[in-house]
Amino acid sequence: MHVICLLSQKGGAGKSTVVQSLAVCAEQHNQRTLIVELDPQGTLKDWSDRREAEHPKVLQTLPQSLGDVLEDARSNGVDWVFIDTPGHHNPAAITIAANADLILIPCKILSTKDVDAILPTIAEAERAQKPAYVLMNQVPPNAPKLVRNRQIRIQEEYGIKVLSLSLSRRADFEYCDALGLSAGEFNPAGPAAQEITKLYVLVQVILQVAKAVESTSGIAYRPRETEPDTTESLESNETEINEAGATDAFQPRIPAGIVESED
Repeated sequence: MHVICLLSQKGGAGKSTVVQSLAVCAEQHNQRTLIVELDPQGTLKDWSDRREAEHPKVLQTLPQSLGDVLEDARSNGVDWVFIDTPGHHNPAAITIAANADLILIPCKILSTKDVDAILPTIAEAERAQKPAYVLMNQVPPNAPKLVRNRQIRIQEEYGIKVLSLSLSRRADFEYCDALGLSAGEFNPAGPAAQEITKLYVLVQVILQVAKAVESTSGIAYRPRETEPDTTESLESNETEINEAGATDAFQPRIPAGIVESED
């Protein structure tokens, strides 16, 4: 079972949208998926209530119950758990993050204030000692230089890896939410759906590398600043996975039409 935690102390970063999008994408790839909502605002629970589809299930609970929830999910054969955390400081954030296999920190980049606001979240992710990456979210679709400058700044100043793949500000993300859908359901051929599919593939690759490194070295995987981890280096990552001796039990499924990001 793979546990992905979306962590941010700043509200409005897009955690809930990323969680629901990735969870539906996993379901579309025949994976048993659970969304765990720890945010008392209940954004994802409300979204689930608007859905006609039965899956993915959304379980709203308290941080102190997370361990039991994950244990039940594992015993029930769940493949993926996506955790949505509160958009403010929470004393349990480190404990929540410590239960994850991967931490994604969404960050809007339209102002330096949004970038600076992720610093406390980065500190919490570091204390959790789990692989953590910043995900640029709601970026202007036609501003690659701005995106790249923000990515470089975060990486150099804060010492945390930033995914080269980013999620753009797309209308599909807004329209689908009101209908209880994901972008992949609302407009399967649209650019928003394609970006989410790329992110899902990239998450699988990162987990594969982490698993391979830990199984061969016995040392918990930590992302390196110079490590290739983007959609444009999926092929090199898969080579690294195979050389490390990973099995075929969890091979990334790369759908037709997935192309390298253009930066």
